[in-house]
Amino acid sequence: MTQKTSQLCSRANVYTQVPDGGWGWVVAVSFFFVEVFTYGIIKSFGVFFNDLMDSFDESNSRISWVISICVFVLTFTAPLSAVLSTRFGHRLVVVAGGLLVSTGMVMASFSRELYHMYISIGIISGLGYCFSFLPTVTILSQYFDKKRSVVTALASTGECFAMFAFAPASPSRIQQPRTLVSS
Repeated sequence: MTQKTSQLCSRANVYTQVPDGGWGWVVAVSFFFVEVFTYGIIKSFGVFFNDLMDSFDESNSRISWVISICVFVLTFTAPLSAVLSTRFGHRLVVVAGGLLVSTGMVMASFSRELYHMYISIGIISGLGYCFSFLPTVTILSQYFDKKRSVVTALASTGECFAMFAFAPASPSRIQQPRTLVSS
């Protein structure tokens, strides 16, 4: 009994008929929040740019590599995310992505050198963004058929919401005591 239940829980969600709603709305709201935190952090990075240049005493071109590496890893590892989502299911991959993003950001807060940021935000968080963002885009097709385009459009507004909310809120974080440790 336990083994049979375990096998059922670990399978990817596959429906014979698209439900067009129901639990899909929860998935759509989750997609919205994944967009908020994925692209919200990536696109509000510029607010911290001058502070990072001062903290690390580096040029703007070297600081910009942090987010460039992150976006490269996010897009370059998309096939890996697709394979893992097919093999283990979307939910597990998204959770693993969230853990990677969190780990990368916590590691970045202890960065003493710029290359620490390249590794923590660029590689670890970039991989986490890929694992959390890409499966949420593809899973909507399993829950919506007739309303798919509208639901995808609404859920995708998370990116716009994030830019609207994070950019004004981020400077207030800079004025508070720094968590960034530099030599």
